[in-house]
Amino acid sequence: MADFFNFLGQFFRALIPPSFDSWQTVFWVVLLTVIIANLVFRLAVGNLILSILSIDEIFKELRKTLTPPKPDSWQSLLWISIFSWAMSLLPESLFIQGFIATCAWFFLIPGVHWFLHEEKFEVFKLKINVKKGLTVNGIWLGPWITGALVCLLLFSELPENRISIGFICWPPISAIIAALPKFIAVGPHYKTPDPAGRQELVILLLTNLLVSCWFQLFFLTQSWLVDYPSLLTEDLSRSAFVVKFTGNRPSSRGATILDQAETIVKEQLDGQPWSQAERWLFDLKPRMQQVEATVMSRLPLVKENELWQLDGQVLPRTEYQLQLMAIWQGPSADGSGYYLMKPCQITRLSDPRRSLARTVTSTQIARVTCDAVTTPKAGQPDVGI
Repeated sequence: MADFFNFLGQFFRALIPPSFDSWQTVFWVVLLTVIIANLVFRLAVGNLILSILSIDEIFKELRKTLTPPKPDSWQSLLWISIFSWAMSLLPESLFIQGFIATCAWFFLIPGVHWFLHEEKFEVFKLKINVKKGLTVNGIWLGPWITGALVCLLLFSELPENRISIGFICWPPISAIIAALPKFIAVGPHYKTPDPAGRQELVILLLTNLLVSCWFQLFFLTQSWLVDYPSLLTEDLSRSAFVVKFTGNRPSSRGATILDQAETIVKEQLDGQPWSQAERWLFDLKPRMQQVEATVMSRLPLVKENELWQLDGQVLPRTEYQLQLMAIWQGPSADGSGYYLMKPCQITRLSDPRRSLARTVTSTQIARVTCDAVTTPKAGQPDVGI
C-alpha cells in the first residue's frame, strides 16, 4: 500500500498547478468543462435534442448560456476571470503578472461556487439542477470543489515537498465554506444557528478534521518510508492503519549493509598473508568500526543510516568464522528491534605465487567466503553491542 500511496501522492502533486498560467491549470479547466459537457451531452442525447440542432443553433445556445443574464451572475464572474487571466499574459513584470492572475482566481472561485448552486441551469433548452446533481446522500459536494480551488490559490506556489499542506488544509477549508451559510441570514446579516444546526456544524467540522488527519497520516507515513525504508520490511499485518497490497516484503537495508561489509572485509583480508589476517581478527573491535564507517559512506544518505549498527564477532570453537551483524536500533513492530547476520568463513590457503618461498607460513594466504544473509531475528544479539 505504501507504493500505491506514494504513486498516488506523486500523481496528485504533478497535477497541482504551480501557477495560474500552467498546463495543470488548463488541464483542470478542460476537465471541468468535459465533465459539465458530458452531463449536458448525456441529457441532450437522452432527449434527442442534438439530433435536430444545427451547428449554428448549438453555438447560439452556448452563447445564450454563457451570456450574463444580469451583471450579478456567475457568468459575469467567469468572463472577468478569463479576461484577467488573458491580461496577466501581457505585462513583462512577473510581479504584475502574478497579481493579475491572482485577481483572476478571486473572480473564478466565487463564480464556480455560484454556478454549483444553480438549480435552473438552462442549456440546449434543458433545465439542469446542478446542485441536485452534486448532492450525494444528502451531502452537497460544492464546498469541497470550491475548497479545492481555494487550496490551489493558496498553496500552488509552495515547494514540491510542501504540497502536502494543501491536501491537509483542504477538508477544513471546505468545511468552513460549507458552514458559512449557516451564519448568514437574508439581508444579509449575521445569525446564530439553531441547536440542530450547531450539532450539524460540529459533526461537519469534526468529520473534515478526521479526513485531514488521515491525509496527514498518509504524508507522515510516506516521509517515514523515505527516511526509514526498512520499515517496509516490518510485519504490519496487525496494524489498524497500514495495509500492504504487495505480498512480498522488500529486503531490509540491513542486508545491503551486510553485503557492503562483506565486500570491504574481502578487500582487506582476501588474498592477504595469513599472519596479517590473524592480526586483523585479533583487533576486531576497532576494525569493525572502520568497516562500519566505510559502509555508511558508500550507502545513499538517509536518516535511517544512523539507526543501524554494524558489528562482528569470531565464533568460539571455530578456526576463524566471522559473524557479521547488522543491528537495527530504530522503531520496530514489536518494539525490541531486530538484527541480521552474515557468517563468513576465513580459511588459509597456499599461495601458488609464492610456492618457492623458504617458509611454509610465508606461502599461506587468507581466503574469505560468506554465506547469505540470515532472516531477521527479533531482539538484540547477546554480544557485540
